[in-house]
Amino acid sequence: MPTETTAPRALTYTGIGLLAGLLAGFFGVGGGIVVIPLLILFVHFDQRQASVTSLVAIIPTSLVAASAFLASGTVPWDQTVFGLIIAIGSTITAPLGAWALRTWKTTTVRWIFIAVLLFSAIQVAYQLPNRDNHLEWSAGVVIGLIASGAVMGFVAGLLGVGGGLLLLPLLVLGFGVSDLTAKVLSLIAMFPAAISGTIGSARAGTVNWKAGVSLGVPMALASIAGVWLATTTPVEWANPLLAALLIYAVVQLTIRTINSMRRG
Repeated sequence: MPTETTAPRALTYTGIGLLAGLLAGFFGVGGGIVVIPLLILFVHFDQRQASVTSLVAIIPTSLVAASAFLASGTVPWDQTVFGLIIAIGSTITAPLGAWALRTWKTTTVRWIFIAVLLFSAIQVAYQLPNRDNHLEWSAGVVIGLIASGAVMGFVAGLLGVGGGLLLLPLLVLGFGVSDLTAKVLSLIAMFPAAISGTIGSARAGTVNWKAGVSLGVPMALASIAGVWLATTTPVEWANPLLAALLIYAVVQLTIRTINSMRRG
C-alpha cells in the first residue's frame, strides 16, 4: 500500500473534489483532467499516483452523476442499456490501459490522443446537437458502441481521465445523439471501466484507497449540482463550453507530455 509523503489535509481533497465533481456532472466526464494536475500541484502526488487516485474517485462520481441525469427526466431510461453496451468494450480494455501505464513509454499515445481531442474540440464548437435525438437499436450501433467503449476503457486505464473526454464528442459527432444523452452514456460506461482499471492497479499495489475515497465522496456530491446545471443550460452554451473543456485538456496533456519527454 503506497503512503503519502506529505499528509494532505481533508480540506484539500474536499476542495479538489467539489470543483472536479461539479465539472464532472456538467460535462459528463470523470473529472480526471482537473483532478490529476491539482493532485500533483497541491498534494504533491506523482503522475501515476494521481492518475490511479483519480480513477478510484471516478467510481462513485460516475454512478451518482448518471443517476442524477436519469432522475431529471431529460434522458429516457431506456438509453441506459446503450451505456452498458459501451461498458462491455471499456471493461475489457481498461486493465490493458492500466498495464500500459505501468510498462509503456506513452508519449506517442499521448500525442495521438491530444490531436484527436483538438480535432473534436473544433468540430463540437460548431455543431449543435438536437436534444430530442437518442440512440436506436441496430447492429451497426451496437458494434460501434462496443468499439468506442474499447477505446474509452484503454484511455481510462492509461491516462486516468475516464475516457469520457474522447467518448463525448464521438457520441455527439459520430452517433448524432443529444449532448445530454452523450453525457449519461459516458458516465454509465465509465463506471465499470473505472472499477476494472482500479482493480488492475490494486493488484499491482499502487492504489491509495484513503486518498481515493477522500476525493471521491465530495466529487460525487458535487456532481449532482453539475447535473442540474447541465440540464438547465441551453445547448447553444453547453457545446461551446464542452469545446473549451477539450481545449483545456489539450493544453494540460500537452504540457504533461512535454515535461515527461524532458525527463526522458
